[in-house]
Amino acid sequence: MANLEALREYGIDTDEGLACCADDPAFYEEMLGEFLSEGEERLAELRAFFVARNWKSYTICAHSVKSTSRMIGAKALSERARELELAGKAEDAAAIEGAHAAFLAEYAALLDTLRAAL
Repeated sequence: MANLEALREYGIDTDEGLACCADDPAFYEEMLGEFLSEGEERLAELRAFFVARNWKSYTICAHSVKSTSRMIGAKALSERARELELAGKAEDAAAIEGAHAAFLAEYAALLDTLRAAL
């Protein structure tokens, strides 16, 4: 079973994550595993879309991170992704450029935390 205490210490609202998973700990752990397994691919996509200045694809990817982060209880990352999604929809390259590095660092740190907790 996942180390929920370590996730809570990191700032993940595991109660909210469990609620999104019908209060089924096994299902929640499965969702955490899927989030982790897809995370490296999402990071690579975000980097590539950023370098290419492909804001439409960047926005779609940020939306995905927003939704999946919220489902596992990672509210802070979800909120940061939401802000980038809105910036992408507004085609506000300066806002994306200003927040991108911190967003990726936070996302990578969450993945590291999940790796250790699972």
